[in-house]
Amino acid sequence: MPQLEAQVRAEKREDVVAGEFTFTVAFTNSGSEPARLNVHQASHPALALDVRDSKDREVLLPPPSAPDREDLEEGQLIALGESVTIDYVGFLDRSLAPGAYRIRYFGEFPALGGSKEDPLRSDWVEVTLRPERGFVPGIEIPGFKPAPDDIIPKPKPPWLKLIWPIYIVIWSWIWWLWCWVSRHFFGQRCDDVRSQEIDQALTETISNAPAGSEAWNGTYGWRARFLLTLDEPNCTARVLVRVRLVGTITAAQRSAWVTAIAAAWNSRFKLCRRSCCCSDGLEIASDIQFVTSGEHQVVNVGTSTTNMGNWGAGDTIDVSHEFGHMLGALDEYFTVNGVNWGPGRQATGAIMNNPANPPVARHYATIRQAADALRGATYSTTPRTSSC
Repeated sequence: MPQLEAQVRAEKREDVVAGEFTFTVAFTNSGSEPARLNVHQASHPALALDVRDSKDREVLLPPPSAPDREDLEEGQLIALGESVTIDYVGFLDRSLAPGAYRIRYFGEFPALGGSKEDPLRSDWVEVTLRPERGFVPGIEIPGFKPAPDDIIPKPKPPWLKLIWPIYIVIWSWIWWLWCWVSRHFFGQRCDDVRSQEIDQALTETISNAPAGSEAWNGTYGWRARFLLTLDEPNCTARVLVRVRLVGTITAAQRSAWVTAIAAAWNSRFKLCRRSCCCSDGLEIASDIQFVTSGEHQVVNVGTSTTNMGNWGAGDTIDVSHEFGHMLGALDEYFTVNGVNWGPGRQATGAIMNNPANPPVARHYATIRQAADALRGATYSTTPRTSSC
């Protein structure tokens, strides 16, 4: 039997707002000697909470942040009779169907207070979610592929490398002539603006996490929601994520989030296709907008960033990684959906491995597929400084 006891409480259990629900667990050492709990690791809801619907089906939670130094430390020593408390918030997606749900703490690893054979578990808490209000409807992308095909670029054969530059020059001149004829003789216009709300379900399965990070092994689920606008007059593909904040944050901290996200995700890539309009592509611009209603996502403001729905007020690093999940990007540490990425937070890892680094083309795959569906065409994702 684990030395720690986990007692739970929820101040509100009826007519609960999914994105704002708070679940508190108090850990008390009731054993005969001091016990350890990695409070930082246990604070990730997806690692430690078991959520079930009225039919006892597991509810997938958004993935945890990549393990950092504190996650891998030995953990906090809890003396006999002492207690520590963790508040869990921002782990229930606002799109969950209204009705009854059950939630409990379930730690089956030493860092979480238990083991596979003898997990640390709390009693169940039953809550009733109310119907979501002010929900902005969006569409799922037809034929969506959660794992993009361009994770590992396919090299061109040697013979194609030799003739490829000549082919590009000849084809470019032919296309330029066709576009000139289209504009001057057929009156082609480049003033099309199209918008669509996107609401795409995503899942990922993490495996092969090493000792100390075993809790990261599991399957996670979330929804990427944004407004996509393809704007020919300005040659942009604009992605807007509306976020409603819950909690206390200063204007300076909110501005720092906006600055960090823009620096990470904007002015890096563009969407390219063969077209007489915006022949050098649509530059991808991703914006976060804070609203009081009509949001795509709810973000609870806390002291540290633990997932897509709970951001640290003073954090300007991991929030950009979590924003990537909002855009539909998958994690890239350990093994994800069968692809081995190695450890998290590598010095050379892209943003979905190391939040301090920029994204790469594959992280825009959901945006690209949404643009394909909206335009009825096929785009590729190209660095902004390269030619389409």
